[in-house]
Order: sequence, then structure tokens, then C-alpha cells
Amino acid sequence: MFKIGMVGGAGIYHARSFSEMFNGYDKKLAAKNKFPLYKARIKNARVTYLWDEKRKDALLLAKVCGIKNIVSKKEGMIGKVDGVIIADDCTMKHQRRAEPFLKAGIPTFIDKPLSPDIKEAEKIINLAKRYKTPMMSSSSLRYSKEVEKFKKEKNKIGEILTGSAICANDLVFYGIHAFTELYSVIGPGVKSVKNVGSKGKDIVVVKYKDGRKFLLFVYQNISPLFQINLYGTKGYRSITATDSDYFYSNMLKHFVQMVRTKKEPIPLEETLEIIKVLVLGEKSRKNGKEIYL
Repeated sequence: MFKIGMVGGAGIYHARSFSEMFNGYDKKLAAKNKFPLYKARIKNARVTYLWDEKRKDALLLAKVCGIKNIVSKKEGMIGKVDGVIIADDCTMKHQRRAEPFLKAGIPTFIDKPLSPDIKEAEKIINLAKRYKTPMMSSSSLRYSKEVEKFKKEKNKIGEILTGSAICANDLVFYGIHAFTELYSVIGPGVKSVKNVGSKGKDIVVVKYKDGRKFLLFVYQNISPLFQINLYGTKGYRSITATDSDYFYSNMLKHFVQMVRTKKEPIPLEETLEIIKVLVLGEKSRKNGKEIYL
């Protein structure tokens, strides 16, 4: 049984969701406190240590999900866990908590986005490489059942020539979901980005080195969805990811596999490329220019 440490975000959706999937939960207490109430369970791993700067949130999460140990300092779980999850806390600063764990060689999952700053993202990746620490950071949409199904039959639509991805909210913090869903099918090789939209209505033209172009739409006020549309020489597909029980748990299974094998499930270069597309896409909106990666 692998021991997992949950770092931060105890009062936010992801840390609660992930803890439910590892540990299960007290149904009455979870419902009373409006926890997500997920059904999926991850085998051979359990959250055994928890840290959050808001102790009240940590105490509640520990009680709901049966997490035995709450530490006063996040470093207090080093040497006592096999892997850590740096959970998103909606501050876009959660990634800064990863350094002591990467230096300690503990397999680390950094919730999305890895960073809203390219230089910081590069620093984190270089730190993982320097200390030879397995590290992953991803939107869970990479692991949706709808995307997995399409990948098995993608040849049916022939060579994919163009396509689009769309989601609600803002470009970096939530656009990572839509673009990762697309990127997991198309793969790496982005040459440049140009944002032709406006604030709250981002439309990013993503140009690949092979000449193909894809569109990323992130509209602040549309109804929530995660959808990609792909157009090939033999057909087309529209893929909408809806089963969060599946894509969250599937992502966590890949994390546990990384803890077990010490091998990263996603090349760090691809993780960085996704961040560059989003951050430079936002920069392009502000300066109106095409920006090369």
C-alpha cells in the first residue's frame, strides 16, 4: 500500500475529490459539507498525511476521508510518504510548494496548471531533472474515457488536418483542460500561437511545425463543457468529456503507477509545451502579435 501525502487545497474541489478516491469517505459528513461524493476508488494507495495552511480545512478533510496524520509543516511528511500531490488551491501559487519534495526525491504530482509563468515552469522541471525525481503535471482531461476511446479508432477519420477545443472560464487556469484534451490526441510540435480574441473571449490560433492550425476557444461565460472537434481526410469527430469520476481516477492511477515505477507518464517537455501555448496565448492577446515558442 503506497502512502500518499496531500499538500494544500484541502478546502477546494481537487484535494477533496482525490482524497475521496484514495480513501473513501464518511457519506453523511461528506454530503453535509458539500464534498463531491465520487464513487471511483484507487487501489494500493492511500492518503496518509495531509498539510494545509488553513488547519480548519485540513481537519475537515481528514475527518471526512479518514486521513490519520495532519502535519503543521508540509516538510513534516518527507520520509513518511511514497508520493505527494500538490493540490490546486485556486491561487495559481500551489506549484511553489513542490520544491522540498522534488529535492527529497519523492514522486510528485503538481496539479494543473504547472505554473502561469514559463520561467517558473522551466525551473520546476529542471529541479525534477536535477534531483532525478519523477514528476507529472496535467489536466485530468488527458485521461478521459472519451479521448481514450477515440485514440483507439482515430484512423477512422484519416489524417487529422485541423480541429478545435473549447471550454469555459479563463485561458490559463481552465484553458489547460481544453487544450490538453486536444493535445493528447494531436501531440507535440507547436510552432507559434496568436490570440485573435479578447479578454474573456479568447480565440487562440495554434500553429504546428507541420503547417496545421488548430483553434482554442476559452470563453468566460459560456456553459461549462470540455469539447474537442477533429477534422480528418476520411471523417470528423466531436468529443465531449463528461465523466469526471473516470478522468480523475484514471489520472490518479497513472500517478500511482509513477510512484511504483519511478517513470514519468508524460514527457516533461510536453508538459512545458502546453504551458507555453497557454501563457503565450494570453500574452498574444495583450500585444496582438503571433508569438513563436
